[in-house]
Formats: sequence, C-alpha cells, structure tokens
Amino acid sequence: MTKVIIQLISAAVTTGGFALIYHTNRRLLPYIVVGGSLGWLGYLAGFHYWGGVFLPNLLAGFTLAAYAEIMARVKTAPATAFFLPSAIPLVPGSTLYYCMNAIANSHYTEAAQLGWKTAMCALGIAGGMAIGWCLADFNRKLHMIHIRHEK
Repeated sequence: MTKVIIQLISAAVTTGGFALIYHTNRRLLPYIVVGGSLGWLGYLAGFHYWGGVFLPNLLAGFTLAAYAEIMARVKTAPATAFFLPSAIPLVPGSTLYYCMNAIANSHYTEAAQLGWKTAMCALGIAGGMAIGWCLADFNRKLHMIHIRHEK
C-alpha cells in the first residue's frame, strides 16, 4: 500500500511540474495534479487486474479522458488543459529510451520487443482517450436531443 501511495504522489508531482513548465492556467493546477494521480491509479488498477501494458494504459487513458471532460464542464475550460499534463506520468519514456539504445547498440531483437511494448503503451493511452471522448461526445449529443424535445 505504501508503494502505491508513493507512486500516486510521484505522479502528482510529475504532473504538477509539467503543468508549470507548459504554463497551464494556475487556477486549474490542483485539478490537473489530481488528474495525474487519477490516471496513474487507473493504470495501477488495470495492471493489478490484467497485467501487461495495453489494457492498463487503455483504462488509464479512458479514466483521464472522462476526468478531463468532467472537469472541463465544471471549470469551463478545455478538456485538453486537463488531459495533456495529466497524461505525462503514463508516457512510456523509459521503454522508448531503451528501445533506441538497443538499436544504437545493434541489439535488434531487444529493440523490437521494447518497441512493441512502447507502441502498445501509446496505443492503449490513445485508445482509452478515444473511447472516453467518443462517449463524452455521444453524451453531449443525447443531451442536445433531449433539450430540443423538451421545447
């Protein structure tokens, strides 16, 4: 349990640091930091239940997209202002680095394995994000139809 708490705090600090570097709106910073921890929590839950890298990143991407959409409505700000910095802890930087290092050292089998893992991480994040935003768009359209029928 302590390890999970440390990871969530690390995700929050990382998210906050990147949000500051990219000059995000300071009034949104606490919500962005929570988003980073929430996304990482989604990843940890997915990893606990499924293992691997694709499904945990899919769940994390979906969690972040849903959170970003909710916070965009609550704080009247773009969803990307919440999503992009909050997704930073999910970026597969180490596997990409080791993949490039393996290529530079002519270890092509290792590079292929690491490249596949990196691609699955990225695809999982993008897939989860797409599912979350498609559902949010569908919800908005249903809401608009409901409003039109009430009039």
